[in-house]
Amino acid sequence: MRIGEDYPKIEWEFAGLHLLEPNAAIGDALIVLVSFYCYYRIHKKHPFYKNWSLFYLFLGSSFLTGGLGHLLFNYFGLFGKSFSWLLGVVATFYVEQAMLVFWPKEHQRIRFKQVSRIKTGAFLALEIMLLLTLKADQDPALGLLLPTVNSILGMGLCLGGLAYYYQRNIHRDFRFFWYGTLILLPNAAIQGLKLNLDRWFDRNDLSHVLLLFGLIIYYVGLKKLTKFLSDLQMRQLT
Repeated sequence: MRIGEDYPKIEWEFAGLHLLEPNAAIGDALIVLVSFYCYYRIHKKHPFYKNWSLFYLFLGSSFLTGGLGHLLFNYFGLFGKSFSWLLGVVATFYVEQAMLVFWPKEHQRIRFKQVSRIKTGAFLALEIMLLLTLKADQDPALGLLLPTVNSILGMGLCLGGLAYYYQRNIHRDFRFFWYGTLILLPNAAIQGLKLNLDRWFDRNDLSHVLLLFGLIIYYVGLKKLTKFLSDLQMRQLT
């Protein structure tokens, strides 16, 4: 175990390619599979579900490009990870839009959605500016900083605060969204302290495991709310 410093990156060769971090690629692949499965399984008729499905689609795409960026870092450097970071910002946007669907006051809901759009555009612009200034030999974690802050703000407020509010005022099964968010909270300490259990199971692998559990719990919440939303749509049509 190492705390405060990382293990050297694992190098391996395959088909004549000099690749990095096979352990990270496995974690990325699992998140891609879970995300795309959830995207495929969520029905997309209600705006809440449509936005959630797009969250899973963009998150899966983010980890797909990120996994390739890990593997091929020797060839593409920071550029290989940049698409992953940008897609992560977009994924957070769709969670925000999904959770704002149920805000009770329409004029505030419209305003909050617009704030979400502006925030997302600002973080995308800042991230692109940062990527254009980063040098190849700089720490890749710098490129992840802005997407992480954006995720904490968006998912923390919407899947933490809003989910708890909706549980108290709309339906008890919204609790699964803040349950999933609680599971992700240790990632801040894991990454901040650089808590590495083993060379083959470092801080990123541990974060991947927690993220997988969080994504599954979100999906459980979506399935639990299916009947409630179907009944809600029927009442709105009558």
